[in-house]
Formats: sequence, C-alpha cells, structure tokens
Amino acid sequence: MKAKNIIEHSQKSLGAAVATSVLAAALMAVPTIASAGPSTERCADIVKGGKNTCAVKSLGISCQGNAKDDNMAGAWIKVPAGTCGNIVEICAGSAEAPEGASDKKVAKACGKIAEQEEGIVGGRLVDKNGDTIES
Repeated sequence: MKAKNIIEHSQKSLGAAVATSVLAAALMAVPTIASAGPSTERCADIVKGGKNTCAVKSLGISCQGNAKDDNMAGAWIKVPAGTCGNIVEICAGSAEAPEGASDKKVAKACGKIAEQEEGIVGGRLVDKNGDTIES
C-alpha cells in the first residue's frame, strides 16, 4: 500500500511540476507581447480648443480640456501609434491609417482635431509635457 501511495504522490507532483512549467512559460511570453510597442502616441499642435488630452504646464494648462485655442502649440491628444505625422490627412480621408491602427481610436482622435491652416498636414510627437520627441 505504501508503494502505491508513493507512486500516486509522484504522479501528482509530476503533474503539478508540468503545469507550473507551462504556466511559467506562458507568463514569460506576456511581457514580450505587451512590450511590442505603444498603441498610442502623443500628437501636438492639431487639437481643437478644449479637446486636449492632458495638462501642459509650459502652456499654463493645468488639466484636460483647458487648451483655449485651436492648434495651440504643445497641446496634445493621444492618437493611434504611427499616425501623428499624417493624422490630419487620415481624418480628411486623403490618407490611409497604418495597418493595425484601431478604427475606433482613429475616429476618437479625428473628433478632437482642429481645422488646419493650409500646409499643415499633421502634428508633432511630444512627451507628456508637450516637448518635442526627437526621432
């Protein structure tokens, strides 16, 4: 009887070890998937007055929605990654969003974009403070 219990215990331990290994491998893969890149980027100088996403201390804007003017330099919104440079054209229908850009996020960004002066076709990538990100 003792030998049978030892075998059953060993089988259960082996099963638990295999399950733990599978779970550990799956969890190790998650950061790789999550770190594939951001799904949004901050895009400035294209925002309708009152539609900015966040505070820009250098402009004296203390909270979301406080940009007073359209196209205020430094005021930003989140747009789908890879679209900032031509988001205005995308919203106007004269350019296609990059493959994988969420239609819902593009539509949300387009709702926050101001009318553009001739020659302005997009925005500028910025950090959370509205400062240009060098690429």
